[in-house]
Amino acid sequence: MKWTFGKFVIYSGAVCALGSCASVETKLPVPNAAMLSEETRMQESRAFENYLGMSKRLDRVSSSVLMANADLCAKTRTDLGLTTHSVKSYPKALRAGAKRWLGAADEPRVFLVRGNGPAAGKIVPGAKLRGPKGDGLAAGSAFFKKKIAAGDGIEAESPDGNIINYNPPKTRICDYKVKLKFSGTVNAYATGKTIIVTTGMMGFVENDDELALVVGHELAHNTLRHVRKGIQNTILSGFATRYTRPFEAEADYVGLYYMARAGYETQGVELFWRRLGTAHPKSVVKAKTHPVTPSRLLSIRMSAAEINAKRAANLPLVPNYIKGDTIKASDDN
Repeated sequence: MKWTFGKFVIYSGAVCALGSCASVETKLPVPNAAMLSEETRMQESRAFENYLGMSKRLDRVSSSVLMANADLCAKTRTDLGLTTHSVKSYPKALRAGAKRWLGAADEPRVFLVRGNGPAAGKIVPGAKLRGPKGDGLAAGSAFFKKKIAAGDGIEAESPDGNIINYNPPKTRICDYKVKLKFSGTVNAYATGKTIIVTTGMMGFVENDDELALVVGHELAHNTLRHVRKGIQNTILSGFATRYTRPFEAEADYVGLYYMARAGYETQGVELFWRRLGTAHPKSVVKAKTHPVTPSRLLSIRMSAAEINAKRAANLPLVPNYIKGDTIKASDDN
């Protein structure tokens, strides 16, 4: 086995078994088992507490963006005002911690209840959304979607065993799941059906406006079918190129409308890209799959001016389309 640390390459295995490996020259302090266990629990608890706070913030901001743009999305669903999770929602290495600190179980349980959402005061974290056999199901399951569409309520079992019939109001929201991913990488991406935001990105954004910018950008990727188009371009080019830079620029433009429609401030939000370019200098001068950050900053600034002009003229806040098509007509994921 080999590990690389900086310029040092360390090997283990048969060679060390022969007693030829070098060793340290100083007396290292070694924590005892109790000390190590206590510090491990401290770091683990703080990590999951931080994750919970990020999850609440992401749910609050993303739900407002998805709700404000429901009439521009072909696929919508009823907003339940809650999310569910299970131990399988987390990487294997973190499942024991998620069970210990976040109450994750083998069956899906309610993870978050949005404070200003329709489930507030009705459903509590840890409750089980009961399926046809009394088993716990995820909030987005086909079973619950059918019940809601039929006007029926959802049966929930609280942690103390009480059964509640929850009939959410028919508030529509774009039908894309938004998930928080444990990763220190500053990143967010869309799959065509889901929006993924990393914990690294959550720590990088300075305010809710910047977070809404990120969510709006990824929502635009989904509504404009950029994932499918990117695959199509890759195939047509004989796998020579992904040809995605125009899609990234388009997602910046349309995503800014999405965040503006949700009531977030567009003025100055483009400085997100200056900070990102400063933190990752290659993105300032090298365009590969994404436009360079100076171009993104200036384009978003110009798009914000376009949005402000439409507001001043009392015009609808919808992007300018080349053929007059609407997002709703093109969104068929």
